[in-house]
Amino acid sequence: MAQIPPSLQDLANRFNQAQAQLQSVLLRKQQYEAELKEVEKALSEIEKLPQEARIYKSVGNFLVPQTRDAALQELKDRKELLELHVKTLTKQESMLREQIEKLREEINKELAKLRGGSPEAAKGGG
Repeated sequence: MAQIPPSLQDLANRFNQAQAQLQSVLLRKQQYEAELKEVEKALSEIEKLPQEARIYKSVGNFLVPQTRDAALQELKDRKELLELHVKTLTKQESMLREQIEKLREEINKELAKLRGGSPEAAKGGG
């Protein structure tokens, strides 16, 4: 069996690292999106309550009273932060997908060189 050239090994390593990073980004994005839905649901419910309604916030093992306005402001701030995280992770996801595609193309070119064919042959094109 032929030895894999160092350049191809390097490309494969970079490809695998980029895919692992993408999986991590997708997982974090999914977690933030789930929390964002919870925050939006809480906001929607609290906005329906009358101004004088009793609201309690969970702090560790305790429920602490909080005004409706304070609860709304805290949730709005959290929502804004979560939306920022999701936006940032969406940009990272896009960049990683582009990077993975470029690496895939480079790997196909290297494989085509090893086979003595054209890059299209490595893609299965023809």
